[in-house]
Amino acid sequence: MNIANQMMEYLNREGTATPESIAVAIPELSQCGGAERALLLLRLNPRFERIDIDTSCQTPESSDEFMVKEEREVYLTSSKWTVRGSGKTDEDVVREAAEQYFATLGRPGAPIVNVVREISRTTGLGVPKVKQILLTQFETMNTNIFNRSKRQGE
Repeated sequence: MNIANQMMEYLNREGTATPESIAVAIPELSQCGGAERALLLLRLNPRFERIDIDTSCQTPESSDEFMVKEEREVYLTSSKWTVRGSGKTDEDVVREAAEQYFATLGRPGAPIVNVVREISRTTGLGVPKVKQILLTQFETMNTNIFNRSKRQGE
């Protein structure tokens, strides 16, 4: 299986990822260029799309990361990419992971700290971001979070 297909499978499984995390997950990329090679392949293949366009406003002075500048758009190795048309955002990934977690837990709720820690571990997203997303999407009471969507109560 070629590297582009492995990248496609990885992004289908994970939803969104950075070139850095893709390079770590695919040994062939780690051996031949790492994140820079992953970034090149992501940019060249029309099946992939960048979803964090806000980072394009960064200037070369504001970041020590590897970057490629083309027509005033900066491509960082920490930029988020996905499979074109999949449309999975971090919010979608966290929601799916939380629903799976609650299903395996067998209870309608759990302490927020435990849920955030587990979702952060499984998705690879930072703890503060996962906590913020969970608190906006699910009902909470005191230190517990429940498998009830806030959207249902509206």
